[in-house]
Amino acid sequence: MVIESNNRATEREKKIVRVSTIGIAANFLLATVKIAVGLASGSIAIVSDAINNLTDSASSIITIVGTKLANKPPSKDHPFGYGRIEYITSVVIGIILLYTGVQMFITSAKKIVHPEDIHYSTGMLIVIAATIFVKLFLSRYTKKAGKKYNSGALTASGADARNDALISTMTFLSAIIYIILGISIDALASAVISLFVVKTGIDVFVDMHGHFLGQRADKQLSETIYEDVRSCPHIIAAHDLILHDYGPDRMTGSINVEVDHSLTVGEIFPYLHKLQLHLLKEHMTYIVFGLYAVDMDHEETKDLVELLTSLAGEDSHILGFHGLDVDSEIKTIYCDITLDFDCDRESIYRRVTNAIQKKYPDYAVFVTVDTEFA
Repeated sequence: MVIESNNRATEREKKIVRVSTIGIAANFLLATVKIAVGLASGSIAIVSDAINNLTDSASSIITIVGTKLANKPPSKDHPFGYGRIEYITSVVIGIILLYTGVQMFITSAKKIVHPEDIHYSTGMLIVIAATIFVKLFLSRYTKKAGKKYNSGALTASGADARNDALISTMTFLSAIIYIILGISIDALASAVISLFVVKTGIDVFVDMHGHFLGQRADKQLSETIYEDVRSCPHIIAAHDLILHDYGPDRMTGSINVEVDHSLTVGEIFPYLHKLQLHLLKEHMTYIVFGLYAVDMDHEETKDLVELLTSLAGEDSHILGFHGLDVDSEIKTIYCDITLDFDCDRESIYRRVTNAIQKKYPDYAVFVTVDTEFA
């Protein structure tokens, strides 16, 4: 199963490298043509557009390097692998974009103060127009690949290519305005282009910060895992799914499942083991299981369920409850309640605990407040 997962990672790496290589070649060719046109015409907007294309080529190279490093096998020092390197490379791309955008803006500002003569030709306009269509195609191709192969770097490159098409359109329009009206907005267009580059860099940081801070797992993945777990034989319910992101398609986590108290570990283990392998194969997610043994036919348990159901119906912040354990011999009650993030947790905890204690005055009550992580 692990070998199969590694094969999928290797195949993913090959696809990303291929898409990035196409991007490098296309952007380098566009940059070369635009630099020649920009220098010949004296247009700083075209030169700025060319520099932006060179930046895209550099970003694609970084994407390739990052993807290859991220696919290194786990080691003693990094037992969860190197998948998060892809997030680091995305941040590096963001830094490059920010630096390039700021430098382009400074140069453009100087040209606004001290403008230079510009000379356009029909051939130059045709070249600029052609680059717009090339960039639109590259944007669609790269973004589609980014979503398919779960690559943040490719998705960012695709969005950047779309911005490039808009930038080239702006450059083209500034040239038309100059030819028809004799008004030069070239330096101004270059300044606007630089702001687009800066914005793209900021967007990369915004997209990546969640991976470093620990963002909520993808909703569709969480729901699919819950569905697969709850459909497993002998599992009554599933709760407390926690997922940790160690890179694209590299997830680990845990989930608590309720099983009938009469089952032995030996009886439930084969089903959980098969389920664990299924989740790894289908979702590239390694899940560890925690067990709740419940007796839903126990009269006091039924009463506790009725009480908790009533409390949850009165308070929308209580998302659910589970892990019920009523031990009549030692007079102890355990239960978990799941609360949302927009509530006074301490207040709800006291209210639930007091309600259970009132109904079961002779019992020691232990309520655990859970968070809906996924």
